[in-house]
Amino acid sequence: MAEKNNFLPLILDLSGRKIVIFGGGSVGERKAELFCDCADTLVVSLEFSQRLQELEASGQVRLVKLDLLAAPDSELMEIILGAFIVIPATSSLELNRKITVIAQESDILINQVDALGSVVIPSVIKRGDLVIGISTLGHSPAVSKYTRRQIEGLITPAYSDMIRLQDELRSYLKQHVAEQRKRKEILWKILESETIWNSFSESYEKAAETAYAMISDDLGKSSQ
Repeated sequence: MAEKNNFLPLILDLSGRKIVIFGGGSVGERKAELFCDCADTLVVSLEFSQRLQELEASGQVRLVKLDLLAAPDSELMEIILGAFIVIPATSSLELNRKITVIAQESDILINQVDALGSVVIPSVIKRGDLVIGISTLGHSPAVSKYTRRQIEGLITPAYSDMIRLQDELRSYLKQHVAEQRKRKEILWKILESETIWNSFSESYEKAAETAYAMISDDLGKSSQ
């Protein structure tokens, strides 16, 4: 019998959360770029990539220079203290395991780059407020990458505009249409309108104008 998969995808607000990344190479750099815009990101290493130094210069990450191989457990524990997620991303498997054990003892979430930890960081697609995470739980990075390419071809930048328009129209309809079912019907009509989707290629304003005209026409028919 296959082992039960207890992983559940969540969208988390990381504002003010501390993310600690061990390793200043390409993997640590990639993780730092992912987290630095939404969390307090700390990178610990003896050396840092040029990109990480640029991120520190712009105030997006904090760099702590430390010889991790020589550092005592007490110093590593002090750095980890208060972290929400710890990411051991050094080139040493032994060191990564050591950091993992220390984090586990403090009941801190761990994203392991060479094993399946307590947190799996998916491949992320963002289209404005639309966020899609893709993961195979480490079983096939190739499938994850392939899936991302397929989805990116379908989820165009127009999706971001449609989310903005739907949010705007929801507020408008709450003021002008009392029945919730009718509001839902109108929003779906807008969402499924090929004309409006095509209008985004011209401008958001053109699509919005078309949507409001459709709503006006629909409400006019309803009042007859």
